[in-house]
Parts: sequence; C-alpha cells; structure tokens
Amino acid sequence: MIKYFKQIITELWSILKGMKITIKYFFAKPTTVQYPEERIQMTERFRGMVKADTDKCISCLYCVNICPVSCIDLEGEKSDAPAKVMNKEGKAMKRIKTVTKFDVNIAQCIQCGFCAEGCPTAAIYLSKEHENSALSREELIKHYAK
Repeated sequence: MIKYFKQIITELWSILKGMKITIKYFFAKPTTVQYPEERIQMTERFRGMVKADTDKCISCLYCVNICPVSCIDLEGEKSDAPAKVMNKEGKAMKRIKTVTKFDVNIAQCIQCGFCAEGCPTAAIYLSKEHENSALSREELIKHYAK
C-alpha cells in the first residue's frame, strides 16, 4: 500500500515538473515571426539577390568569369561615344562598351558575392531581397539591361 502511494506522489511530482516548463514557455516572449505579415530585419552583412546597375557597368566580363555557377549572362557592344564611369575608389574610367544584355539567373545564383566583390565600378551588388519565388523558371531570370 505504501508503494502504491509513493508511486502516485512520484508521478504527480513528474507532472508538476513538466507543467513548470510548460508554464515558463507560455509566458515567454514568442520567438517566431508571423510571415508574411511580420518580417525580420536582415543583418548588415546579409547577402540577398544580385542586382545590377547597367549605367555603371563597363562590360569587363569580370563577373561572368568569376561566377562559380555561371548564372550571369552579359553582352556589350562598342559605343561611339565613350562615357565616364566612376570606379570603387572614385576615379573616372572610360566605358567603351554599352551593355546590351545583362541577365542574372537567380535560380542558379548561390549569392556568394564574388561578382560584387570584383566588379571595378560596383555595378553589381547584393541587395537585401530574399524573396525570389516565381511560378516559372523564366521569371527567375532577371533582365537588367535597358
């Protein structure tokens, strides 16, 4: 009989221990975010989708050659009137070619940032955008040329 009551007390103690943990988390601040109504703030070093500013691009093809997954398709043609473009250090550079095609396949892009790091004019940059879903594969190819 004593063994029976001892077992009941032990099991009640076990339930109380479990309820203590449950009650502790019941009043704690929620750690999840109700997406898409709420959005978390991206950190400063977050690498999002690749974007391009074709006005700054000099068609040097550095980004095309350095991309490990070959997701950048860039074409340029010689322009009659070379334009001046500022490089990352603020020095003027001549843009001999104008960009005719600047496509980035974001389905293939691994957002490594090699293209943005090596671009001499900072024409390519990684944005804070991370929502890159689409209904077809063609929609995942971003066209930046004008």
